[in-house]
Amino acid sequence: MKKIRILFVVMAALFALTLVLSACDKSDNIVMSTPVDTSKVDDAVDKVGDNFDLDELSQDVNDEQSTVVSGGGDYTFAESGSYTLEGSYGKLTIGADKLQLHLFLNGASFTSLTYGTSEEGEDYKKTQLTITVVQDTINTVTCSSGNAIHVKGSLDINGSGTLSVNCTGKNAVKASKALRIVDAKLSLSAANHAISALSISAQNCTVNISEAGKDGLNAECDDETQAFTTEEGFVALNNVNYNCNVSGDGIQADTVVYIEGGTYNITTNGEFVENTAENREKYDLSTDDFRYIRVGNTYQKVASDYRSSGTMYALKQGCKGVKAGEIEYPDPNNEDREITVTKGEYCIVIDSGTIDINSTDDAIHANSGTLIVNGGSITVRTLDDGLTADVLAKITGGTVTVSQSYEGLEGGYVEISGGNIDLTSSDDGINAASDDASVKEHILISGGDVTVNADGDGIDSNGSVEITGGKTVVYGPTSNGDGGLDSETGIYVNGGTLFVLASDGMTELPVDSSSQYVLAYGSSSTIAAGGVVSVRDSNGNTLLEVTAKKNSKTVIFSSSALTKNSTYSVYVNGNKLVDIKLSSKVTSSGIRGSFGGRPSDIPPDGPGGGGGRPGRFQ
Repeated sequence: MKKIRILFVVMAALFALTLVLSACDKSDNIVMSTPVDTSKVDDAVDKVGDNFDLDELSQDVNDEQSTVVSGGGDYTFAESGSYTLEGSYGKLTIGADKLQLHLFLNGASFTSLTYGTSEEGEDYKKTQLTITVVQDTINTVTCSSGNAIHVKGSLDINGSGTLSVNCTGKNAVKASKALRIVDAKLSLSAANHAISALSISAQNCTVNISEAGKDGLNAECDDETQAFTTEEGFVALNNVNYNCNVSGDGIQADTVVYIEGGTYNITTNGEFVENTAENREKYDLSTDDFRYIRVGNTYQKVASDYRSSGTMYALKQGCKGVKAGEIEYPDPNNEDREITVTKGEYCIVIDSGTIDINSTDDAIHANSGTLIVNGGSITVRTLDDGLTADVLAKITGGTVTVSQSYEGLEGGYVEISGGNIDLTSSDDGINAASDDASVKEHILISGGDVTVNADGDGIDSNGSVEITGGKTVVYGPTSNGDGGLDSETGIYVNGGTLFVLASDGMTELPVDSSSQYVLAYGSSSTIAAGGVVSVRDSNGNTLLEVTAKKNSKTVIFSSSALTKNSTYSVYVNGNKLVDIKLSSKVTSSGIRGSFGGRPSDIPPDGPGGGGGRPGRFQ
């Protein structure tokens, strides 16, 4: 939604002549978009995969030769070796940075475990600890201060038992370098992050997080890292059963999130604060962050141009379902300023798995990067955006259902080539927009089964829209300040099937230079929600039939079955509304003033014909 609705009626008349003059430019000078090159993303994921071989940890290590440590109080490990812990302990400490230890937890309980006592030099970063959770045992850590398990190096956790950690101090599990988890079952709660490490890899395990004051999984690059890397800052999950209920992000990575298989149930609970000077300073918020209004017992995000004399609200911290983002580090010349490194390699890639997200903030967000969904089943409910990427949002397969969102699918570029996609939004359903001037926005739909139910624009691009395949059904807005289709530089229908039901105040039609025929109908009376709307050929054959999800007045339809000089009819509940004979690539009846392709019932030099708007209603 890019318009200030109240201005439309006044501004439309002023722009009418300009729109006519721009028609030929948009229709006759076609510069079709090409898909974004994702080779950098592919390389990044492949490199993360190189760090992801966990087969060596996928079995319990024999503990017959380990030393059994008697419980009863605090214990310090002074020599390398294998140790079995049984019973109750206090604080466990591994006393020297260069020790090599393997701990077997066989029904043990303790208050904390710390490995790495010195931070002078690099030795503490080279520490390596393996914890095997023995089969059929439950092991507990109860910590009231600091980190419950803290390894100032790399940590491996394996075995088929259960490790339960309750930390009211800081993090439940923290590794200063890599953390790898295989087979084990972890049940965690933490005042800060549940799991925090330089990188996180997990396979065939279960991680249940009942509570975390910040993130569930948190992978942050070293403070000294000032460029994109695949050696750290990533979360890679293979066949993991992950359940979390957190106040921060469900999964957060500085560089890459990669998911293959498994089940993921993510709930994030954001806290809203009022727009006051005290809250802006306390939570480091700007006035632009306050984009929510209170509606009953919940909050609703509103457009940036929303005008209200009431109280506005903002989230006091990020609480996205899954996030990958840019690295921020201090400016060496100004300690109060941070420098942000942005590259297209930052990414979230979902190859398979079942993902269910209920989040206050964005459900899935590739910050300064790319989101690719190749498969799996994703279900999303959020008060903000469903799936969003600052560079590219791409879906090639799988099932994506966004049942509640502000904007359903958003990116600087949006590309859909496969999958079953169902988007519901209070603003735009699919939106291509970017603050980066180098991004020439586009929406490309070449395949898949796409359904959009939007209160704002159904499909909205700050650049072009091109449809070449698949089936796209849009249930657009009921308001006259938005449209079913909206573009800056043209909507091209060159294949596939398109069906749009929307209001009639901001109707934009595909351009005349589309290679596939398009018919459009503006009804003088409302097509009521629940009505069965169909397009039929002259022989009575139904080309497509849908049930309207809301009231509408505009019907736009395109299919490879349409041919020039043939007549087609629009029906509602079996009653014919109109016959339309296709006399040109874009033929319409009853459309009152439109953008895009010239309606056939308006003279070529009349108002509303031809090209799209030369500018935006901001």
